[in-house]
Amino acid sequence: MDYIKLSETSKLYHGKSEQVIPQLDDDSIDLVVTSPPYNVDLGNNKYYKNAYNLYNDNKDHWEYIRWLKEDIFQALWPKLKKGGRVCINIGDGKNGTVPTHVDIIHFMTRELRYILMANIIWNKSQHGNRFAWGSFASPSFPSFPNPFEYIMVFAKEDKKLQMKGETDITNKEFINWSLGMWNIAPETQMNKIGHPAMFPVNLPYRLIKMLSWKEATVLDPFNGAGTTGVACELLQRKYIGIEMSDEYCKLTAKRIDEIRPLEERDMFAGIE
Repeated sequence: MDYIKLSETSKLYHGKSEQVIPQLDDDSIDLVVTSPPYNVDLGNNKYYKNAYNLYNDNKDHWEYIRWLKEDIFQALWPKLKKGGRVCINIGDGKNGTVPTHVDIIHFMTRELRYILMANIIWNKSQHGNRFAWGSFASPSFPSFPNPFEYIMVFAKEDKKLQMKGETDITNKEFINWSLGMWNIAPETQMNKIGHPAMFPVNLPYRLIKMLSWKEATVLDPFNGAGTTGVACELLQRKYIGIEMSDEYCKLTAKRIDEIRPLEERDMFAGIE
């Protein structure tokens, strides 16, 4: 199976996740950090003007859930080590009335046997749609836009890592990040970077530090602009990405190539 070598510790498979995942080695992945497409019709609705390069973000909801369950996370089960973790960042659709995160928790725990370790609230403090009132100043039909998303953490078979290793998390970081609400500003450079739906580097950075040893193997089956890969490069983790878009593969390679040793210090200066 061909891949793009991004660095000495990072590689990127150019293809669809449902086709690449079955070809990965069994019992080889320590941690999955990913943000699947949200199925909110990106590029074709009132608030999201920029579409994905290739992916159609407007599936029937239950087909979307079936795809995530069977083609992605069921296929990932044998690839994870015992005690391996899966982190899924997702936002609910239509101001929370399409509870996507609930459907994911249901199939992950009830049907696929994953253990729910945490359900973190990512507080984006983002109030961009504050004029989407629904029935303004009236109880007739008010709207409640969500300034937050979910980060669900699951484990395979056991919540405890089965192998010992070296940690790089500080006491202060552990104390601050072990709360179930993370106040992280959303990515503000999406237009400049060239991808319409990105989480900030600080999100996978925290998850990787909190949930894996140094030199662990981290997979993102929805690589996108390669943000998880950037965090892995900064944190001495081995990275595997999967991306169907040639454009985003090139973008990821460029971002990884531009990382400098001092970038981690500069990027996260002052972050609690």
